[in-house]
Amino acid sequence: MPRHSAQPPRKKSHTPVVVGCIAALVLLVGGFFAVRALLPQYQKATSSQSQAASASSQQTQATQNAQSSSNDKGGSKEGASSSSEAQPKSNAEVPKRTVAPASINVMMIGDVLMHDEIIDSGVQSDGSYNFDFVYDNIKEYIDAADWRILNQETVMGDPSIGYHLTMGAAGPKMNTPTALADTEARFGFNTILKATNHTLDLGYNGLGHELDYWKSTYPNIPVVGVSNPNDPDDKSRDYVNNVYIFEKDGFKVGILNYTWATNENFDATTDATYVSYMSEDKIRADVEKARAAGAEMLVACPHWGIEYDTQPSEEELTYSKLFCELGVDLILGAHPHILQPVEVLQNAEGHKTVCFYSLGNYVAASLMDANSLIGGIARATLNRAEDGTYSVSAASLVPVVICHTYGPNMTAFPITKWTNDLAAQGTRPQLTPDFANSFCADVLGQGYDAASGTFTLDVNGKARTV
Repeated sequence: MPRHSAQPPRKKSHTPVVVGCIAALVLLVGGFFAVRALLPQYQKATSSQSQAASASSQQTQATQNAQSSSNDKGGSKEGASSSSEAQPKSNAEVPKRTVAPASINVMMIGDVLMHDEIIDSGVQSDGSYNFDFVYDNIKEYIDAADWRILNQETVMGDPSIGYHLTMGAAGPKMNTPTALADTEARFGFNTILKATNHTLDLGYNGLGHELDYWKSTYPNIPVVGVSNPNDPDDKSRDYVNNVYIFEKDGFKVGILNYTWATNENFDATTDATYVSYMSEDKIRADVEKARAAGAEMLVACPHWGIEYDTQPSEEELTYSKLFCELGVDLILGAHPHILQPVEVLQNAEGHKTVCFYSLGNYVAASLMDANSLIGGIARATLNRAEDGTYSVSAASLVPVVICHTYGPNMTAFPITKWTNDLAAQGTRPQLTPDFANSFCADVLGQGYDAASGTFTLDVNGKARTV
């Protein structure tokens, strides 16, 4: 039926209206109380969402700041992940990048030149040799170091050719008994430098004879700067193509050893296989190899310079600059047979390198002037700090004086143990304590203290920019 069709009029009732009004009133009041009851929960939820959003915003900003800082600094030394998942959740949770602190005390002596007088001093009653007297007087300095390096200039070749000095095409050739290796191992030396101008004095056979002896008798002592012509397949002791890494308490330091040349070259195309010759290309390649092998610091031991000159040569200045530019931390030089200065170098990036240009002779029967009978023991502390920075935190030099005789006293003494009586026994009586101290002060400068017999380098002082 249509809703508006005509119908007979009926009397209106107010009951439905009243009922409807009451119902509406009930709903209105109920809704008011319901909303009031729910309002705290709503406010709480809204507040939580606001706080979460704020924290998220702060975390995003912190992450962006951290990434920006890392990019500005070029990343940390250990490297950093670029993954956002690896980022910490808040600034308070960012861990400090630390490493275990460690240090290595290094010592090195200068040229060990076994002239006839020294070899003759080691002859025993039964015809054997003992060379303990060579190092007896410096045992305390050896024992105080972790890393004990020596520059073994002469070759320990076949005894059948004799041990007396002979003249070669470019100077004297010397053969040394392997008993010297026994003494050096007994006194605790743990790295032998072999890249010198005398390395090939006795040919490949002479070098091979010495390296065979070290390997068979003292396999844990590396002889660096060379590889064995008798055993070219032994890559584990090939320190021409590899860099030796010294390690203590997880702290790794690489050592680089080079010579400017060899007196006796047999085949220039193959010599470089067995002897580490100094060149810019090789040094750059070796630094990369050392870093790849885990070296945290680097020590370079070049055989360089001009003999009997107390000032660094142009070659020394050129290569020391290169070492510094490449981040080498310590340079321990040899070959000039005389003391040269010690200084701190600094490159354009602020990296510092401590450089001992020449330690002179440790033991030799030099027929040159008295100055050539004064050498030095280099000492340095390599340091890894907790914040991951590295430095040579201390460096010093202890002069030694050689007692040049033709008998059993052919050895070296720390300068504080050198006396007028000892000078009188030698072939250079003018080499008195006063003479020796004056020479050291002239060469080493104001850091030399005659009373303690020690030169101390101010490693944190002024550096020479290279």
